Amino acid sequence: MPEILLFTKPGCQKCDYIKERAPAGLEISYVDTSTAEGLAEAAYYEILGKHTPILVVDDQITEGAIAIMSRLNELAGNGAKA
Repeated sequence: MPEILLFTKPGCQKCDYIKERAPAGLEISYVDTSTAEGLAEAAYYEILGKHTPILVVDDQITEGAIAIMSRLNELAGNGAKA
């Protein structure tokens, strides 16, 4: 299973949408970009200043709620779209 990171921030409606609808069975690590640790992680992946949510799967970056849901469903083996 690839490493799955979802960069989010509090009060982000799109982030909440993804969290609520993420397919079961995936091990997703949520990274809060409002914390120092989250900002450091975002800097590592060179996504500082980008709008959340952002999905990183084995160093591959996906932006936008619909694209992220599609990618998560693909990883879960679902053909479903957001």
